[in-house]
Amino acid sequence: MASPYSKLEKWQRMYVNRALNMERIKAIGFDMDHTLVMYNREAFESLAFRETLKKFIEAGYPEELADLEFKPNFLIRGLLVDMERGNLLKVDGHKYVKTAFHGTTPLDKETRHRLYNSESFKAQEFLSVDTFFALSEVQLFVEIVDYMDRNPKKISKTYRDVYGDLRRFIDLSHADGSIKNVVMADPGRFIRKDKYLSTALTRLIDGGKSLFLLTNSGWEYTNRMMSYILDQEHDEFPSWRDYFDVTIVSSGKPGFFTGSQPFLEVMTESGLLKSHSANLLPKRVYQGGNAGLFQKLTKYRGDEILYVGDHIFGDIMQSKGKLNWRTLLVVEELEHELEKLAELKPIFQHIQQKTNEREALDEEIQIIRSKLMSIKRHIQIAGREGDAKKAHHLEKERDKYAAKISGKAPILDQLDNEIKDLLGRKESSLHETWGELMKVGLERSRFAYQVEGFACVYTSRVSNLRFYSPQKRFSSFHDILPHDP
Repeated sequence: MASPYSKLEKWQRMYVNRALNMERIKAIGFDMDHTLVMYNREAFESLAFRETLKKFIEAGYPEELADLEFKPNFLIRGLLVDMERGNLLKVDGHKYVKTAFHGTTPLDKETRHRLYNSESFKAQEFLSVDTFFALSEVQLFVEIVDYMDRNPKKISKTYRDVYGDLRRFIDLSHADGSIKNVVMADPGRFIRKDKYLSTALTRLIDGGKSLFLLTNSGWEYTNRMMSYILDQEHDEFPSWRDYFDVTIVSSGKPGFFTGSQPFLEVMTESGLLKSHSANLLPKRVYQGGNAGLFQKLTKYRGDEILYVGDHIFGDIMQSKGKLNWRTLLVVEELEHELEKLAELKPIFQHIQQKTNEREALDEEIQIIRSKLMSIKRHIQIAGREGDAKKAHHLEKERDKYAAKISGKAPILDQLDNEIKDLLGRKESSLHETWGELMKVGLERSRFAYQVEGFACVYTSRVSNLRFYSPQKRFSSFHDILPHDP
């Protein structure tokens, strides 16, 4: 019997890493940015790039930096940034660096090996590009790295110092409203509405779930964005706040999951704050707080809570690892990638065919090579024993096997090149520079290992929840070992 979900487009489906019984979930929390609120990324990242660049120039950096170009499609999530060297790295789950750039210039294989692959490095010493907000930040960094290389005397700072200034200027751009005021003034330019979001949230409420909003954004920005995407989208929920039993802004994630700061109540008309020590009241807005206190005041514990977010570290790894909350990761890129992967199925099949051929041929060559090594050893023995006849016979055998290897080695090289070419075509079809989000060549990417390790379920957008019952039992059939049948 076919699954009722088999008719869904692949990007509309939920993907399960570990079993999740939604019937046991009592409360569902949502991040806002890039989770409930979907951005027009090119418009938003370009704005952040330009506003942060202004801060550099105001701080005394060369005015020529104003000519730097924003490249919206150069970066993807899941990369590592070596701030010391000004390098970008795409790493697999075993910390092997497959693709690397210095600024916007590719590093060759020998340089990658010397810097990163000849001995183990500590990934935690590098910056991990986990969020969409980080893309414009890192894009600006690599452009400045290129500028510094072209003009070695015009910025007398290290790459790491520049990144420190960049972080400070980004934070300032958010704090002084340079970015958010522009977005709030014209949300239609920066925000993509999902017409099915209200349906998904309503189904969860009808299924008996308590919904809460937990975001790092401040009250004014949260109210403007949420109003834009949800107000008047459903007759029974005229205001966005009607969907959520509790709203928490300026939460300070990931510190929210481990910290001890108190909740403050937001006076929504004035934006003023007042101290709060009692229970969290329905439909009120709170600032700050911490997860331990949230659980105490709401009576929801650990695996009774499902948290939905897009930030693999700030949303998913911390809530799962510290509190045992269940997790749903929004991987927006899947919407594009799964459609492309379907188109690329013939290439995948060709890669598998050539890989099987290569493996069989390589095994055949290794068997011949083992026989050849054995013959060489016996030739030496025959020489020591003075048995010229036997040595001559073995030398003929040796030459025969050596000829076999010589004949097969070029075919193996050809298969290697064909596989490399096919992989290159596949990866460039997904992203011209970095390839598939979840893969590095034939291996899983570091990002994919994090998704597998910490996201109970993942999907491309929140509204995909509408296709599934609020009591659905999500089952995983992928938790297998290489030796399992």
